Parts: sequence; C-alpha cells; structure tokens
Amino acid sequence: MTSFRLFDSVNGPSSPVPYSGSFLAGVLFSVTAGGTWFDGYWWWVCPSGQSASAQTFALWQVWGLGVGTLIPGATVTSGALSAGQWNYVPLANPIPLTIGVCYNACTGFSDSFPDTHNQFGSGQPYGAGIVSGPLSAYSGPTGSQPAPYSMSQGVFGTAGTDPTVNMPGQASATDNFWMDLQVENVAPPGSSYRLWPNYPVPAGGGLSGDYLQQTMGTEFLLSEPCTLNNIWFYSPPGATILPSRCAIWEVGTQAVVSGTDNTSPSWSGAPGSGWVKCPYNDVILPAGDYKTSVYYGGGSDFYEELEDYFGTGAGANGITAGPLVAPNATNATPPGQCTFHHGVFAYPNTYDTDFDGQTRWVDVEVTPSSAESPANSTAFLTFFP
Repeated sequence: MTSFRLFDSVNGPSSPVPYSGSFLAGVLFSVTAGGTWFDGYWWWVCPSGQSASAQTFALWQVWGLGVGTLIPGATVTSGALSAGQWNYVPLANPIPLTIGVCYNACTGFSDSFPDTHNQFGSGQPYGAGIVSGPLSAYSGPTGSQPAPYSMSQGVFGTAGTDPTVNMPGQASATDNFWMDLQVENVAPPGSSYRLWPNYPVPAGGGLSGDYLQQTMGTEFLLSEPCTLNNIWFYSPPGATILPSRCAIWEVGTQAVVSGTDNTSPSWSGAPGSGWVKCPYNDVILPAGDYKTSVYYGGGSDFYEELEDYFGTGAGANGITAGPLVAPNATNATPPGQCTFHHGVFAYPNTYDTDFDGQTRWVDVEVTPSSAESPANSTAFLTFFP
C-alpha cells in the first residue's frame, strides 16, 4: 500500500449539525516517516442538509496553542462536491512533509457541518489517536496520544470561511468534524529530498545565546549519487547575521567536497526570515557519508538549536527520505550527530555531551541523479519551506 488515510473504512454522519454562520473544520496529524508526501484532502458531505458548493482546503504547521504557519503549495479549491460520500480534493503537486511535526489539514465554508461528539477522548473510538502507515492523527487531551501545545483534536473555528487566512484551533468535546487527508510514501518522479521540508517554524527556544566563531553541520548519507541542489539553514527570528560560508564535507576524509565550498553564499532570504537556501549547480555527490555545514565568524547570535532531537526527540530513529538519510545520535559517526568546531572554518567534529543529539537546523537538498534523465526532466518539482 502506498497511500494512506485516516477514515478510509468509515463514513461520516447521515445528517449535519444545523448552522448558518462561518465555519472552519480541521484535523491534527503528523507523519512518522521521512519521504511521506501530502497528496490532498478528503471531506465528508452528508446525504442532505449540507452544502455541496466548492470549498477551499489548506494545510498549516501548528507551532503553538491555536497558532500556526500556512504551508505554501498545499492550498486547493474543489469543484462542486457530491452529497452522501467522501470527496477527494487533490493537490496539483504532492508536497513532502517532515516527521514529528504537528500539521492541521482544514477547510472553510458557511453552512451546516458534519459532527460526531466524543470521538478522540479516553475510552472513545479514537482515544489512542489513529495510525495508518506513516500517517498518525492525535487523540484529544485525555487520550493517550495528545497533540502538542495543548491543542485538542478535532479543531474548529468561526472567524471566517477562508482556511488560508484563519487556522481552526478551537475544540469541543473531542468532536470529529470529518476532515480527512491522504499521504503516500512513493515520491513523484523527479522529486528532490530534504530532511526538514515544509517545516516553516522548527521547534526550539529561539536564539541560542552562542556568539562564538564556529562551523556546524548535520551528518547525512546518500545511498546513490545525487545532485546537490541547496544547502538550507534556519535563521531564527531575531538573528541579524547569516552564515558567511557553507560547504559539504566528506566524513571519511574530513575534507570539503570539491565545488561545494561557498565563501560568499547568496542566501535566499534575510537574517531572521526563517529557512534560507544557498543554491548549487553541477555538483554531483557520490553515494557516501557527508556533513552539510555552515560557518560564521563570531560576534552575533545567529542560530537556533533543539536539544536531544536525534536522541529522544522526533529524530530518535534518524530520518530517511529516499536516498537521503540522517543517522540518529547513536548511529552517527563518532562523536555524534550535529557536530561543530569552534574557531576558524574547519571540519565540525565536536559534540555537545550535555545533550543527546541536538540539531541546529542545517539541512541539505538533493535530487537522485537517475531522476534527472531527459525522460524525467519535465517532472522536476521544487519545494519551499
């Protein structure tokens, strides 16, 4: 099986809750495996009493109680819907998701809505959440798999009908509003791969408080030759400077890979603007073990870190996305995952033993060389954070 849903074997209610105002409905979920692609949305329309007019659907990353960031490329408007059945609304192009991130798939309208009370709490049908392959829906707060940030499953809102403007973040009696989605674990032809795609606001505590001169990197392995597309770096709010150098290191030799040492990166955004990338052209990385790295000369706080990410956090089992693999803290090359070097630009080979595999959000984007043949060139997809 390559595609997965939450409610593929059950239908929604036969009649909706009577209502005449603006309404937003959503479902909170995460994915547990890298290389998982978001395909589109499913929406239940009751046999009668519910609008079958076109609706807009959107995807948000949740990063606080009732707050989130809209995911680019995941908004779509349906045609007319069919009553008495699930309606599938696919994206024009599937997008990759990051493991362990709380996402909110939602829609908006002005009409009566499907609703079943008491679904996600302790002792209720989905009190342990829902697991379907790499797709996992959270339970309510009293269930065994509660959502982060004190969010409650399922979510609704009444602020408007446009899910690209307002994210539903309220909850009522762990109701199920019969919002569903579809993911798959087979990448579209020509796809590129990252460790943390479509993760606009990584979890962390803000700026690190570290002003030292240093090179920092994330270890990754490639199972086949790949084209290097970009080195990515998360520049957190409040940062006033970007790394002044970036490169890919070969772990075995501890040497910079030819063609990757960029001493004047053309970052795609300003300091403090979130994920920025430095593009590369005509660099092929053979199958092997590498570190993607950035360097800064010191004097300003410029990065954010998340403690224990590759130890007990979301990356505890490592991340695998197609041919791209980031090992966890245990399986990384000694001394560990996400290493650094204080001082002049050099191979990052120091490990912070106070944490169990922290991450400083240095990412890489690659495309398998086999996917860039002329037959596949028109299918190449570009993805944004």
